[in-house]
Amino acid sequence: PEGSKLATASFNKTVKVWNALNGELSLTLEGHSGPVLGVSWSTDCTKLASASVDKTVKIWNALSAELILTLEGHSHTVFSVLWSP
Repeated sequence: PEGSKLATASFNKTVKVWNALNGELSLTLEGHSGPVLGVSWSTDCTKLASASVDKTVKIWNALSAELILTLEGHSHTVFSVLWSP
């Protein structure tokens, strides 16, 4: 249900997805080579985008934790990411 999941970004280079109703860890997304500073849900809640000190944005399947795409091109840290509505 809407609002039942929470995504967090961490200096340990991961994104974690939690059950916001009971606090259980659902998924850990690993693949960044630097701390993750921002995370954003897609409008349909099936994907997550993460922004990192490693100068990339990664797009993840929020159900399976599979890495879908890595966006490269920034010359410095990426501080945040946001999906269009």
